[in-house]
Amino acid sequence: FKQFQRITRAEGAARNTSDGAQLLLLSGPPGTGKTRHAITFAKALGLPLLVATPPSAAGQDRSSAAAWAAQVRREVRGRDCALFLDEIDHHINDEGSASALRQFLDGVCQPEGSRVLVVGTTNQLGKLPKDVLHRAEVVHFDKPEALHLKEMWTSHAQHLREAELHDLASASATARITGRDVRHCASLCERRAAISFLSLQGRQGYCHGAALANCPPPLAEDYLRCIISRADE
Repeated sequence: FKQFQRITRAEGAARNTSDGAQLLLLSGPPGTGKTRHAITFAKALGLPLLVATPPSAAGQDRSSAAAWAAQVRREVRGRDCALFLDEIDHHINDEGSASALRQFLDGVCQPEGSRVLVVGTTNQLGKLPKDVLHRAEVVHFDKPEALHLKEMWTSHAQHLREAELHDLASASATARITGRDVRHCASLCERRAAISFLSLQGRQGYCHGAALANCPPPLAEDYLRCIISRADE
């Protein structure tokens, strides 16, 4: 965060001598927390996060890249902000969009009086033009290791024993699943446990209200089956 503190309103004028926006690229597989970190990053810098959808991502004609750049200029005029481009490799896969981004980063399209940090995510870093990569700071996100996976499972399945949490973390690391997969499995197993409980009680629907107190949590083997299923997808 300290690397980019100079773009905030309080420090920008003193420390940032470039008129152009800065580009921070978050690179890694899907589900590794890139979007969540982008949101956290903007909050840590005290910047509003603006989500931009370039024309190539919205199914519009690629020749409208210039119009998109003009719209972005209007949105950021006179304000310090973080501009978020999700899956940026999809947005600049043509020369028109790449040129618009290059101009924006170099200050050609930068509104006077603004300090903008462009935050992009990508899981295909190699597809980005080299001259765009040269303008960027790249942060790599790897799939979580067993230690971090155990922390995730502990937060989602606090009812399990330590040994069971360890087994879940080991299986998750072997399957190379992500934090998104952990959240999916935890939610899915909880829903299945609730439905199974209500079925045994001869009821219909989801577990809620007073019945929720009697709803048993999922078993460790339920989570393990989901992990294996996610790995096979």
